[in-house]
Amino acid sequence: MNPLKRSILGGVKLLLRAGNRVMLDMRVEGHRAVPPGPKIYACNHISSLDGFHLLPYLQGPAHLVLGPGYQSPFVARLLDAFEQVNALTIGQDAMVEQAAGYLRKGESILIAPEGDIQPPSRLGRFYPGVAKIYRAAPAPIIPIAVVAPQNSLREWPRFHTEVDGRVYKMVLVHRGPYGLRFGAPWRPEIDETSQARWAVQTTRSLRERIEALAGEIRSQESWPADEPQPEK
Repeated sequence: MNPLKRSILGGVKLLLRAGNRVMLDMRVEGHRAVPPGPKIYACNHISSLDGFHLLPYLQGPAHLVLGPGYQSPFVARLLDAFEQVNALTIGQDAMVEQAAGYLRKGESILIAPEGDIQPPSRLGRFYPGVAKIYRAAPAPIIPIAVVAPQNSLREWPRFHTEVDGRVYKMVLVHRGPYGLRFGAPWRPEIDETSQARWAVQTTRSLRERIEALAGEIRSQESWPADEPQPEK
């Protein structure tokens, strides 16, 4: 990312941080302990703006892996201009290589392995994108839990996006607490004998780490008690 784009990104981060403080009760933990250098930030996905709520707390240049936004040609050009990662139209192999390229340059990425918004009370299925990116460019993985009470979320059907028959909902956190907990850096050992099995195991372990971090947020006495409990 060139100096001009870095400066613009810095200004955007300041604006997003100010917006977070005004609109939400932000509760961010662990981000100051993240080491320098390129990283694969991986978070669960509860609202349409999770990446933008997270961006102010990520070190240095960070490229968001985004999907439905690339459906609009105008938005796609804007996202490409600011070097975001296309997870919608270029194919998975190209997405992995694009993300790995930024890591090799010393810059970080942020990806939501669920691929789509899930209920805030539980995690959905994790796809193996993080494992594939890590295998291509083994930067440390930083698991992040994103938690908000169900009654803080609002759907906006007018802004839902349909891609190839699949509807991506517009869901926003409009008030109340919004918890972010950054986990310890993780470098899974790469298994050279079975790439597919290793990707499944790594993806499962990542999901377990994020689930544990989310549980730590919910277990705090100050967290709202009326949040639905995760399904067994």
